Amino acid sequence: MLAKKILRNGIGLNSRIREQIVIYRDWKELSAEFNDEKVQAILTDARADLLESIRMKRNLEEIIMENNNADQREILRLRYFYAATWAAIADELNDTIEWVKEQHRKALKKIHVEVTDCCEEYDGYAEKE
Repeated sequence: MLAKKILRNGIGLNSRIREQIVIYRDWKELSAEFNDEKVQAILTDARADLLESIRMKRNLEEIIMENNNADQREILRLRYFYAATWAAIADELNDTIEWVKEQHRKALKKIHVEVTDCCEEYDGYAEKE
């Protein structure tokens, strides 16, 4: 299912962005100490990686926000940005796992996306069924 594949790119994205911020700051600190082209190139690459992850998160958030059902949006956010289990989502929404899965299925059916390079290429954190 294309929508699910696209949204799986969000799994671990928040922690990946935090990690990339740390990496970028480390290289920025080093680049201040060493005025070296190689260090500057690494800093530039680290910044580009961070910005790409931020753009990906923004794209996924926009896809989710197109859904007019607040529960379905929350299910998608919890599942794909925080890798929450069905049980954890059901607990958070005070409902049953079956209801959560049904709302998830309905939400995926509503998603219409054009695959962009950003979402198409990265699938490193996709969960296995």
